This record gives sequence, structure tokens and C-alpha cells, in this order.
Amino acid sequence: MKILLFNPLYRFPLKGGYEKYFVRSGSRWPHSGIKKKGELPHYLPFPFFLAYSTAWLKREGFEVAVADCVALDIGEEGFLEIFSKEAPDAVFFETTTPTIAMDMALVKKLKDLNPGVTVIAGGPHSSVYPAEMLKGNCGVDYVVRGEYEEGLVELLKCLRDNGDPARVAGINYKNAGELLETSPRPLIDPLDKLPPPAYDMFPASWRVEPELYWDGFCQHRPAVQMHASRGCPYRCNFCLWNQVMYGNGKYRTFRSARVLAEMEELVKRYGVKEIYFDDDDFTINKAHVEELCRGLMEKKLDVKWSCMGDAINLTGELVALMAESGCVGIKFGVETGSSRMIKDLGKPVNLEKVKEVVRWCAAGKIKTHATFALGLLGEDERSAEETLLYLEDLGTDTIQVSIATPFPGTKFFEAAEKEGLLKTKEWDKYDGKAGEVISHRYLDLDRVEAMRVTAMRRWLFKRLASPGWVARQAYYFFRVLRGLGPLFIFRQLRSLLREESVISGEK
Repeated sequence: MKILLFNPLYRFPLKGGYEKYFVRSGSRWPHSGIKKKGELPHYLPFPFFLAYSTAWLKREGFEVAVADCVALDIGEEGFLEIFSKEAPDAVFFETTTPTIAMDMALVKKLKDLNPGVTVIAGGPHSSVYPAEMLKGNCGVDYVVRGEYEEGLVELLKCLRDNGDPARVAGINYKNAGELLETSPRPLIDPLDKLPPPAYDMFPASWRVEPELYWDGFCQHRPAVQMHASRGCPYRCNFCLWNQVMYGNGKYRTFRSARVLAEMEELVKRYGVKEIYFDDDDFTINKAHVEELCRGLMEKKLDVKWSCMGDAINLTGELVALMAESGCVGIKFGVETGSSRMIKDLGKPVNLEKVKEVVRWCAAGKIKTHATFALGLLGEDERSAEETLLYLEDLGTDTIQVSIATPFPGTKFFEAAEKEGLLKTKEWDKYDGKAGEVISHRYLDLDRVEAMRVTAMRRWLFKRLASPGWVARQAYYFFRVLRGLGPLFIFRQLRSLLREESVISGEK
């Protein structure tokens, strides 16, 4: 039985040779981007769930083909040619809310080309609305809900061996026109049940180049993305991945020995200079982080590393150990500078401690990036202003200020719907970079966007007036110059500036 796992690319032409595209598999927050035609995005996350599934299916004896069309820059027409050439018995892909109409249209085209192919869907939108995915003659045969790798493998083994799908937990399907749903599937625990992700199959079966994937936070090349854990114990009401894909389940880690072995393999096989741990929250388990750091130091592995983490559980001693073991960067979410909003969000962050963590990281030459979200439920002029004032004084090396999007399946969405604040359920408007889908009781959307722009300017002006911050940026600049090379830096900056210019022009 042959399986094709794919990540479709949808793109739309814009003026001046640019195009809009969607970041999908690999991103916990589906959103659009803008790039020059023929060029790759400046942000390209590794599609971990697809890669774990690929490795597991291969281990079970399936013939597997892979096509990450976003990373390959292959549009729909090119993918349909790949589909016809590969002639799979079954296909699987992740759906997202802003692309669901295009996803369903693509499924119809696949069925037109090969009526006998079995179409299996997963991802956040399918997990929230599995019945809707199966209604009528849409072409989807099965939906695997939530954290799907184990369920997908089990379902495909069932289909291969003529078993009964009713025995596969965590799926929805049709039988003689009847819509059926099996019992929920528990999270994969322990995580070591998962085989190492199939880096040797991405971005495509015929093109092995995992270092092609890129997070702009990395400071060395080649860089490869990894996981050391899954989930988060905190319950932020807007977090799509934790609520929908993990059902707010327990935080889990891979064994340290496995993570270290995987790092060694990536360094040996692909010449990796930096590993970015794109976990939901890398720094939750202090003992686990310490064990990884000490293991790296014992092995004397010549690789730098960075991570997506949280400031909540960090200590001065742990940050110093991370720096000593090769850590060069940490991203973390603060979300808001308002104590009231923090309480509403369900995130136990201490704003004063975050400032302290930034100082610890600066002392250890660990670059910091903090993310904030404006326009969350209950946001008003005062809370937004508190956020602006807070981030001005935070002192991180970079910041990100986004407009919050209430994705289906989150408490944010449910509360907004209950209060009559949703402006539309036209799913294509639920772009993680947009703010057009929700009304605010105390702020209007134009005001939120204006405050976002103001926040970035105020932060930058305040930082440029800080000699210590400027000196630190000079140090990081030369580290990045050595680690990435001037040509790559130029291309990345050009891509970012082009995107901002096009976005401004579109507005």
C-alpha cells in the first residue's frame, strides 16, 4: 500500500511580481505571508507531525512518498502532476482554517483524477469540525483528530489489512452514508513511541534537504529544527495547538539520551551548526533542560542551539547552564503587559521576573525574542497601553506584536462567539496575520492595528537610546555575520523588507 503525505501550497498573485501564500504544516499558528515569485519564504517551519508520521509508516512497512509543496515552491498544478505520477492508494494532509475551502477544492480534484484514492485529513480545522469534513460528496474519507501520528498509522494498517475502522480510536468516517465517530485517542505517551522524524524524506522523497527549513531566529547555518517535548501545562485561551491538537493534555518530553543522539546524528549527517528546538514550550521541565545541557557538555558536541520556551520556569542558574552548553537564543511569549489580562488569559507569568530573565540572558549572550498579542478578549485602551509601556522597558533583543485571531476550537473563539463578537465565519478571513474577524467591546480594530504599529516604534526608539542594548546588538550582528554569511543575511533582510512594503501598499 502506497501513501502520499503532502503539504499543499496555495498562492495568489500580487502586484510587482509578489505573491501571497500560506504557512501551514509545521506552524502552530496558520497564517499568510508575502514573497517574491520563485523565491522561498523567509520563514519555513519543519512539518514535524508529517515527518513523524512518515517515519512511523515506513517502520510499519508502507511505501511512503512525501511532497512538502510549500518548501518546494510547487503550486497546485505541479502537485497534481506529482499525485498522478506517484499514484498513491491513500493520501494524508493537514487542513487549516484559513485554507479549508481550498483544501476541500483540492480534495475534489484528487478524486477526479483518481476516484479510488483514500483521502485522510487531519490538523486543527478537521479536528474541530470532523463531521463537516465528511458531509455530502466532499471527497474526504477519514478524519484523524488531534495529535494524529499514531491514529493515522493505525488507520492505514487497518485499511491495508481489511480491518474494522470502528476499532481505531480518534477518527471520524463514513459508512454507507452514515457519519461515524470513534472514541477519543489518548495522547502519545511516552513520546519515545514516536520514531525520530524522517528528515531524510523532506522536503520531498526525491529531495533530501532538511536544512532548507528555516526560522529567522537562528544565527548559524546550516540549521535544523528539532523537538525535545510536546505540550504546555499553561492554558492560554487563544492557544490553538495546545487546546485543539493536544486537548490541553499533559506536558511530555523525549528522553534526554534520545534527544542528544538525534542532535549528534543531525550534526554528523547534515553538518548542522545550530539546532532550533521548535517545541510548544522547551523550558517547562527544569530537570529535563539541565540534563540536556549537561549531556551536551559531556559529549562536547560542536553545535549551537536555540529554543521556543517560556520565562516562567527559568532561573539564573539554569540560564547560565544553557549558555555554557551552547544556547544562543530563546523565544518566549509574554502576550500582555497587563496584570488583568494575564489573569484572564490563564497564563501564570510574572512580569517582573520576565525582565529579570531578559537580564540573565543578556549576561550569557543569549539572544531574546518576546511575543505579544493585542486585541485579546477583554482588551481595552488601558490594558493595551500597559502592554506598550511594559514592552518599552523589557529590553529584549527583538519583539513581535501580533493581532490575536480567535481560531475555532479555542476558548477565545468560544467566548467571542457566545458574546456575539465574531464578525464572520468566512474561514478564509481567519488568517493568523489578520484582525478582521472579531469585534471588541472596548477597542475598535483600526485602533488595535494603530497601537501595534506604535508599539513597535516606541520599543525601537527606547532601545536605541540604551547603550547596553546597542552594544549587545553589535555583538549579535557579528555573531550572525559569521554564522550566516553576508549574502544570506542580505537576502533575508530584503525578503522581510519586501513583505512589509507590500503589506503597507496593500493597506
